[in-house]
Amino acid sequence: MSQDHPFHFLSAAFSYPRFGDSLPSAVTALAALATDLDLNAPPASALAPPSLTDLEAEYVRLFDNAPGGVPAPPWASVYLGGSNVLMQEGHDQALAFYRQAGIEPAGASEYADHLVQELAFVGILLDEKRPALLGRFLADHLLRWYPLFHQRLQEADPCPFYRLLGQVTHLCLHHTEKEVTS
Repeated sequence: MSQDHPFHFLSAAFSYPRFGDSLPSAVTALAALATDLDLNAPPASALAPPSLTDLEAEYVRLFDNAPGGVPAPPWASVYLGGSNVLMQEGHDQALAFYRQAGIEPAGASEYADHLVQELAFVGILLDEKRPALLGRFLADHLLRWYPLFHQRLQEADPCPFYRLLGQVTHLCLHHTEKEVTS
């Protein structure tokens, strides 16, 4: 995790869980971020899922595949395109921002508008000290859809880890937007 901002951690935490032995460290880091943001969060011991397998199952239920549909799809195109179709408006917008920063996706099949990619991009822009591009990316793209995703995530009654992760990410994005636009 970066010393200056949490966005690389947030990106990793929204990825498919591959924490292995570092799951306790990730839970502790999330609890610490919540404390730093003055969130009334449960203690780290209450955030930890019973096992990594349980966290993986919750990830799949929330973000990947669930009976009746995914409750909180983590792709901008689902929210911005209005048609629930991937690789549309949100994808194209994200890709355009990445290209403005001189970044190309690793492969043609990579979803540029996945939340994991977008949070990592915020981290890169912060690392490279590019506040103007970051401000535009947040205002014109990520903060147009993240609040809708966050609402759907909370309505899906996620486990404590993902509930808090959504809240922490929401606050970090809004704090960052205020910092780069002031």
